[in-house]
Amino acid sequence: MTQTQKKTTAIFKLMERFLTQKEISSYDETLLGEFECDRKTLERYLNDIEANYVHIVTIKKSRKKFWKLLRVSDIFEEFVSNSYDLTNLFDLAQSFDPEIFKELERGTLSKIATSNEQVFLFKNSIMEDLKSDAAKEIFKQLKVAVKNCEYRDICYEYGEKILYKNEKCIKLTFMDNNWYVVVIDAKNSLRFRRLSFITKVAYASKIGYLRAEVEPHLNFLKTVQNAMTLYGEKPKVATIKATENIAKYFDDGMKRFLPSQKFKSKEADGSVIFTLEYTQELEILPLIQKWLPDLIIVEPLELREAYRKKLERALGRV
Repeated sequence: MTQTQKKTTAIFKLMERFLTQKEISSYDETLLGEFECDRKTLERYLNDIEANYVHIVTIKKSRKKFWKLLRVSDIFEEFVSNSYDLTNLFDLAQSFDPEIFKELERGTLSKIATSNEQVFLFKNSIMEDLKSDAAKEIFKQLKVAVKNCEYRDICYEYGEKILYKNEKCIKLTFMDNNWYVVVIDAKNSLRFRRLSFITKVAYASKIGYLRAEVEPHLNFLKTVQNAMTLYGEKPKVATIKATENIAKYFDDGMKRFLPSQKFKSKEADGSVIFTLEYTQELEILPLIQKWLPDLIIVEPLELREAYRKKLERALGRV
């Protein structure tokens, strides 16, 4: 067996070992004997695995180094069990693979719910958009496209059937309880394509793009509020009043409903004034409508007028 073959065999065996053994040390006499190598060689194998697998991390105990497979379920269980604020836990959902969620739902979340049944109740499934085999296959194809910086033709059905050609697939995101693939379309505009409306994904006539081409768009995604946030549009600012009936939910220090939400003042009548940034009306109107009639648009007047017309149209459909 050549040195390369020996190393490859050792690395594969080490990867298998991580599935059953929480921590591995380069001082492990069993492994040193099995691989017929010295401690420094075993350490090089483990370093190679760590460099190529993001969930393998190095930890130190006393003067020895250990390598550990950091399971996402371990992180979530620790977070849920010890944190007073679970907001960030579910914000993380937009970054992960659904297979990881499957592990969480079947393992960690069920374990937490069972051991803390007087505290937790999980009502919604974070996998509900990906139940069918077809949806899972579409997700898989899009994940490959994002990972390899590739174009795809996307068949989309929302009221009408549309074929979007040569779309740069740049990110898969879980947001507002839905899965989206974030793409740059043929007009170089950023779009959120909801997975539940995608009926087919196919290879495009264009093959690949450079990651540097989409860096501005990826940076924008770090600040996006929801799927209605428009790329390249200068945000406007809306001043909103929360009446005394719901003011406590919008008070200073309370959880924000949108990232741009900023507390301004507490009024003498008990109401709260806050601001929201938006690039188009649909970005913030659903939130305001949800709290009808206790969220009032103070300014700008054009947003207030657009909201009034929206309500009139809704009432006119009775």
